[in-house]
Amino acid sequence: MAKKTPWHSIKSNVYHDDTDCNTGNNIERENLRSGTGGKPKCAECKSLNG
Repeated sequence: MAKKTPWHSIKSNVYHDDTDCNTGNNIERENLRSGTGGKPKCAECKSLNG
């Protein structure tokens, strides 16, 4: 579990906070933004966070 500052994609409806999240790691750079964007946490990150 490698947590870090939240990030999200402008094309997604969730944010990520775990560096092991495949979905979060596959966001294209041009769509990447820092913070939660007011979105709920990604299910994969929730699972990785325990």
